[in-house]
Amino acid sequence: MKKRVKTLILSMVIVSFMTLILPVTSRASGFDPAYYARKYPDVANAVGTSTSALVNHYINFGIYEGRFQNEAEEQAGIPLNTYVDVDIANQTVTYVQDGVPILSTPCVTGNVSLNRDTPTGLYAVYGHVRGKWLNGPTWHSWVEYWMPFTKGGCGLHDANWRSKFGGEIYKTDGSHGCVNLPPEVAKQFFDLATIGTVVKVH
Repeated sequence: MKKRVKTLILSMVIVSFMTLILPVTSRASGFDPAYYARKYPDVANAVGTSTSALVNHYINFGIYEGRFQNEAEEQAGIPLNTYVDVDIANQTVTYVQDGVPILSTPCVTGNVSLNRDTPTGLYAVYGHVRGKWLNGPTWHSWVEYWMPFTKGGCGLHDANWRSKFGGEIYKTDGSHGCVNLPPEVAKQFFDLATIGTVVKVH
């Protein structure tokens, strides 16, 4: 019994801690918390109606369950009409807004020859950092714009150490898994892709 109580207390502490560190001012791109709570009462009953709790649910569960993030998406019948599209085969990153591509650039994804492929799938930006050191076993790189989207730490960021992007660079001289962007357009993506923005990698 004591063991169960200790486990329960520990779980509550962890949940409380995670709630505290969530960026309560962060909002998914186009995310409407009032709509989300009203549309999905099961979610509101389970996690509450605070913006941080609803954004967290949308990022971790709602996207994959096909839930809409606002009324406009529901009316359009397309839950993913605003997102970042990462096309590995064509080495491009495109920001699609309301179903219309508004910004596109060549990129460099994970190094295929070293099995560091950028993981494919449906994700969401969960960090939005202006200026950060990216550290790893063999790298220590400063980036101006950091937008992580996988639990493994892959993200979108500028890469001022590269002079070329696109083509077949990624096959033998790609990244460690991240999506490298030209510095001159990275800021534009940073301004558009806020926390909660869907990232589709294929």
